[in-house]
Amino acid sequence: MEPAGKDSASVKISSRNVFALWGLLVVGSLAGCGGAEAPQSNRASLATERDLLSTPRQDSEPATAVRRNVSSDSRDAGEVSQAVLPRLVLPPIHLSNQHEATCVVKQGDALPDFELQDAEGKSHRLSSLFGDRLTAVCFWSGKSPAAVQQLQDMGPEILDAFAKQGLAVIAINYGQSAAAAKRVAEQTGFTSPLLLDPQGAAFSQVATRHLPRTYLLDREGKVVWFDLEYSPSTRRHLRQAIEYALSQP
Repeated sequence: MEPAGKDSASVKISSRNVFALWGLLVVGSLAGCGGAEAPQSNRASLATERDLLSTPRQDSEPATAVRRNVSSDSRDAGEVSQAVLPRLVLPPIHLSNQHEATCVVKQGDALPDFELQDAEGKSHRLSSLFGDRLTAVCFWSGKSPAAVQQLQDMGPEILDAFAKQGLAVIAINYGQSAAAAKRVAEQTGFTSPLLLDPQGAAFSQVATRHLPRTYLLDREGKVVWFDLEYSPSTRRHLRQAIEYALSQP
């Protein structure tokens, strides 16, 4: 009986060993499959990193070549600067037919050389207040919010930027008393010459309606550029017109 029992036990042990061995083989096979994929994943990741690192280097080479040419050849530097820097141009004057019909003085015309009084009662010939290079003449009324805004802008936005280059600003008040015009000028911080046109005699020689109006004059008093009413685009175009005019010989 013992031999039979021993054989039975041996069979059981052998069966467990077979199952254990089979399990180890399966696990090893799965681990081997996973291990075979890992290097491919790593290689793909490394290839992607190489591509990301090389792309900026390839993109940067033309720029490096341009910088090298600019530093070694002044002709190339001039060509590059011409391409990068915007060319100064005189802003166009866009007016509707109705607005244009209100203009007595237009681009290229000479602004009449009025003689007007300031808020203190002193008379001035307009040309006596001209700047060395350019003069901005603004017709305005304190009854127009846009005109008051322009008066406030003319100092910090225009005069402070270009006065040292020969620009002067003259404001001509339309239809108000000296006290009213002076009060608005003080409230807006406007300190340039302030002239009065209480009856509109001067304005009638320039236009028939629409305030404010801005005229940029050269040193001879001719209109380089002008606009009517006032907006951020007017301020921007005035600056552009001044820069253009100052760049001319």
